[in-house]
Amino acid sequence: MQQQQLQQSDYWLHLPEHRVGLTERERDLAQKLQTALAAGRFDPPWVRELAHAVPADDEEVRRVLRKCAVLCEVYEVVRDLFYHRDSIRALAGQLRSLYEQHGLVEAADYRDAIGLGRKRTIQVLEFFDRAGYTRRTPGDGCCVPTAAGVKRIT
Repeated sequence: MQQQQLQQSDYWLHLPEHRVGLTERERDLAQKLQTALAAGRFDPPWVRELAHAVPADDEEVRRVLRKCAVLCEVYEVVRDLFYHRDSIRALAGQLRSLYEQHGLVEAADYRDAIGLGRKRTIQVLEFFDRAGYTRRTPGDGCCVPTAAGVKRIT
């Protein structure tokens, strides 16, 4: 990277001439999808629900959202479940706030703070682990935000 042979865009390494772009049709679809995701806040619709609402083919919705993910406009928490970047930032902020209050964050406390069910809360926490925002402490299942992750998400 020091010789500019590779560039980094958030999580992605690429050649300088490689850029993700959206066609005009994809930009229009992305706008509709991102609006729906933002409206869902912490409980956004799944790809199938989005495809039915816009209307578009599931594969097209998935493809456009994955391009938006490369552009850091949305994040794929689990397969076919995307969150708007502002929702992820808000979820990260809640996690950070709990950490500052208690020193550790337990899944149950986080679940109560964000108002989601246990399964979705675990999916979000696992996403934060994969993204490097948090790390799980051995044995007790608690997590703590990492310095590098805070910089990346917020």
